Amino acid sequence: MLHNYLTAVDDWHADLVTDAVDLIIRGELPNHDGRFAPTAPMLATACRLAAEKAARAKYLAGLAAPRLPPPLIEHTPESRERVRQLAKHAAEVIGSVDLHNSEAEIAAANARWAKVNAHFDPPQDYESLTERLNLHRDSLGYEVGAPESEENAA
Repeated sequence: MLHNYLTAVDDWHADLVTDAVDLIIRGELPNHDGRFAPTAPMLATACRLAAEKAARAKYLAGLAAPRLPPPLIEHTPESRERVRQLAKHAAEVIGSVDLHNSEAEIAAANARWAKVNAHFDPPQDYESLTERLNLHRDSLGYEVGAPESEENAA
């Protein structure tokens, strides 16, 4: 029986187990009849409640903790102009992504992308779909759309 209790509190820190026992002694554990000792699962539940209570107290203490004031940054006209120039330069560079590529490299990259796009977006007309699906014939050897295969369709 002691093994069950030790298993129930194995994952919890000793301070949380102590807080859980205090919850039980004070009668704050829901659905516990105070006339009998709690079961091992009840003790584990008390540990979870104690952990939630401690986490909430820590969170609320963090809200009430004093905060540092925001930094005092003086924005001079020179610094504002420097940031404007940096933003303008970034917009120009982003707009010309192919800044260091030659026309031949750009054309080759566009051709590669066209090949990739063609692979992932093949033609969707009836003949093209039938041809692609017929590459994988069923076990009887019938082709998709063949009249012989219609009777075997489920």
